[in-house]
Amino acid sequence: MYSAPITLKQLKGQVPIKTVLLDKGLMTKLKQRGQRLVGPCPVHGGDNPRAFVVDCSRNLWHCFTHCQGGGDVVELLRRLEHTSYRQIRTYLMAMAGTRPRQHVVPDKPENSQQVFRPFRRRLILDAATPFLARKGIHPATALRFEAGAYLGPGFLAGCIGVRLFDTFGDPLGYAGRRLDPKAAQQHGKWKLPAGLPKHTLLYNYHRAREHLQQSLVLVECPWGVMRLAQLHIPAVALLGTHLSPSQQALLPPTTRLILLLDGDSAGRRATIRIHKTLQPDMRVFPVSLPDGADPDDLSDDDINALLRPFLS
Repeated sequence: MYSAPITLKQLKGQVPIKTVLLDKGLMTKLKQRGQRLVGPCPVHGGDNPRAFVVDCSRNLWHCFTHCQGGGDVVELLRRLEHTSYRQIRTYLMAMAGTRPRQHVVPDKPENSQQVFRPFRRRLILDAATPFLARKGIHPATALRFEAGAYLGPGFLAGCIGVRLFDTFGDPLGYAGRRLDPKAAQQHGKWKLPAGLPKHTLLYNYHRAREHLQQSLVLVECPWGVMRLAQLHIPAVALLGTHLSPSQQALLPPTTRLILLLDGDSAGRRATIRIHKTLQPDMRVFPVSLPDGADPDDLSDDDINALLRPFLS
């Protein structure tokens, strides 16, 4: 059965103003000041760096210059879009991940017994590691994505680390790609922080948000994202093969999504499954890789030949 209708009042508490500003590409001139965002007003287009203030804790905004007013997320959208409350409700439902769907199974955390605690400290990683070089990832790219070999003890020992961020770009910690083949076979290739809510995240989403109204490539692994970034192709990664309802809600229907999952049986099954899930909502283009190949196994020319026909 379809879920009961959700009201604008309920949606106000589910969609942060910061999420809307990110989705509209209006965060570039705003600065985070504790629990506040401060900058030029995106409503009237001024350039006063202190005119517009968002109180993130209360989810309210105010313009102290031309607009001389403010309000909640609904009022912000009404002024930005000059549209009806019905259209605002539809937009907020999509942003909140509450678009009506049949037989939706709620997301389950990977480990409901552990409480996730973000690790904010930045670690020193060696970007010029042979592992990344074999994947065609340049040291400059690895530095930009904060990836590389970790030489110390602890969680990332014996791993190639890559820094993780939430959808707003706040650091969460590090994932580690195990280098020991026996450990990788026994425990899986990747180590993730305990309790990480992976089902709510898409790797590199905070950088790719500005492309959500255009073309975006979906891959399994951070290495694919980095290789595509070197070709100026925006991409996000699942950190696996499953697309949860929460992750799906991060992708608006206007996105032109290109599926570039691995060329193994798991990747091909996931491509079919995700394509069927997303097809009613957006333009989805599955792209097949050679048998056994990952995106980072291909040459730049091969990647361009596969993807350029689908990029807008």
